[in-house]
Amino acid sequence: MLVISNLSFQFRHRRLFEGLSITAAPGDLIHISGPNGVGKSTFLAVVAGLLAPASGEIAYLVDGAKATDRRTYLEYLPAEANGLYLKMDAVENLLFWTRLRGLKLDPNAAFAALDPWNLNHPLLRVGFPVEKFSTGMKRRLALARLELSPVPGWLLDEPLYGLDQQALSVFQNRLRAHLQRGGFALLVSHDLEPFRGLITQTIDLAKRSAP
Repeated sequence: MLVISNLSFQFRHRRLFEGLSITAAPGDLIHISGPNGVGKSTFLAVVAGLLAPASGEIAYLVDGAKATDRRTYLEYLPAEANGLYLKMDAVENLLFWTRLRGLKLDPNAAFAALDPWNLNHPLLRVGFPVEKFSTGMKRRLALARLELSPVPGWLLDEPLYGLDQQALSVFQNRLRAHLQRGGFALLVSHDLEPFRGLITQTIDLAKRSAP
């Protein structure tokens, strides 16, 4: 369970949000809403550990005890940036990221992970650098990477960016399965229709912004 307590963030002399408290339990999909510039992406980056808050605490609890490093339990998918090494091919990217998680992934398992995303083609999966992928293909590969990480918490910033209808359907099914397994997610998205029926709570950052 992720517990965010009285969180505030300041950029230079401006406070984007303050006094923000959220609890994300198994099965929760929490939508972070608000107008452009209110700090939605910044909030996810703070939760991911990429930015330091001005005050407050973010903790992941395991059996009621605070984990040493919450990042062990979280995966972050930024908006537009997919966290891919562009000179590597698709399989090399998956193998690299799973090694960072301390996992061993053989090529056949990587092929299987690429298959639902229509990236498991011999001309695409090996020897074809990701920098030559289209925007949608890069996003699909990033989502395949996300799913391979056995962590409970997904931080999703505009996850639908670049997806066609088929890939959108795959993502909906994968997200639903993640939540049913006891995972949770914090979501920033301008398009909420694909998440209808899954969102358990909405947090409006505009109401948490400092005056």
